[in-house]
Amino acid sequence: MIKGYRKRFVIYNMALIGSVLLTVFVVLGIYMYQSHCKELKNTMMHVAEPLDSPTEFFYQFDGGKPPKKPDGSYPDNSEDMAEAPDNGRFNDDIPNSTATGTDASDINKNIGFGERKRRFISDGKRFNDSDGDIVTVFFNKNSNNISISDINGTVDSDRITNAVYKIVALDDVYGEVEDYDFIYYKESFNDDYKIVLAETSYITAKVIKNVLELLLIFVLAMCVFFFISLWLSKLAAKPMENAVEMERQFVADISHDLKTPITVILANNSILKENTEAKISEQTQWIDSTDNAAKNMMDMINEMLTLSSLESVEKSVQLVPVDISSIAEKSVLQMESLAYDRGVTVEDAINEDITVDATPEYIERICNSLLENALKYEPDGGRVLVSLKEIKKKAVLTVENYGSVIAQEDLPHIFERFYRGDKTRNIKKGHGLGLPIIKKITELLKADMSVKSSEAEGTVFTVTFDLSEKEKEN
Repeated sequence: MIKGYRKRFVIYNMALIGSVLLTVFVVLGIYMYQSHCKELKNTMMHVAEPLDSPTEFFYQFDGGKPPKKPDGSYPDNSEDMAEAPDNGRFNDDIPNSTATGTDASDINKNIGFGERKRRFISDGKRFNDSDGDIVTVFFNKNSNNISISDINGTVDSDRITNAVYKIVALDDVYGEVEDYDFIYYKESFNDDYKIVLAETSYITAKVIKNVLELLLIFVLAMCVFFFISLWLSKLAAKPMENAVEMERQFVADISHDLKTPITVILANNSILKENTEAKISEQTQWIDSTDNAAKNMMDMINEMLTLSSLESVEKSVQLVPVDISSIAEKSVLQMESLAYDRGVTVEDAINEDITVDATPEYIERICNSLLENALKYEPDGGRVLVSLKEIKKKAVLTVENYGSVIAQEDLPHIFERFYRGDKTRNIKKGHGLGLPIIKKITELLKADMSVKSSEAEGTVFTVTFDLSEKEKEN
């Protein structure tokens, strides 16, 4: 049963954790996908460099010459560049858009940038417009000229050319051309366009990488949580294991305690049946033995019913002022004859007129049971002390027997049902229900009960009650 419980615990726990992690990772995956898209867009925007003037395009599409001023001169001291057509993008030696297959290094060399690679900054990262991930395309609508900056030469120029025509016709500055598997960003000035292209597979590759990473993290996390769940299931099942063990012990103990008197009754009846001719006066011992065994069983059943009724009480009992001093003195007087037969001395130090908020029959049960328990385990000729004092607005009842000691390993268990530290099953020692009943009664009365035991002091049971309101006022 315990193994089945632990198995279900682990399954339910892992299902819950797996669902939470899966949800978190899905959300994280979506966020990462959006981040990659945003990062790519920002990079493409930086590569595109929004045009504030047509100067750059004229450098690129007008034979490397900047636009002239109204007086016919070149702006920004650009006469030197105008005299150096070999540095322009298009001249007699450099093919136009119809020759997109031109070697990428030649294109880069002749776009006015020399052999340097232009780099752009995006979100703290440096990007290269010629690293193969991003392709820059220059297009003039009037001349229909197309120039591609693709250093690695990995992109099909025909596909780029067809994509550019479609992109120019689109109104959106940023978007995706599904027919050609391109993501684009474009800037324009009049009829000049600068278009940045990236393969859609770029984002796909990023997503696949993220999915694999998240999947690995998910598997590792599930493995870790699995072992944690196993450990937690063991902790969670511990109280149940204890309860099952207590139930098993309860059944074993009650079976033993019932078996003894039943065996006595059956044996006595067998003897009576074999001596049918004997007089009743000759069989008195068997009849008395049967009677004692039956009474013993009845006492045990009554104790079990009492404990069950106490545990079924869901609310506190009604408390009234009770003179605990008189009840304690009465208990001592009732037990003196039993103590005398055993040669045990019963001493008392009971202060008078101490009143507590309680129930009279419960107080009487506590006093009688504690004193009876002390006499039961005190060796012949020993000494028992009953004291009742008022300490710090509390009524403190103690019962001490000096000749018996409870083992330290047994102390935490003495209030458990049927528990007896000596493990003996002598029926005369009781059924192991007396102390659990007293403990439950003290809880109902909102009192505290404790026990300590040592070779030097013997065994001391202490019950602490709240004084009644009237007593506190005095």
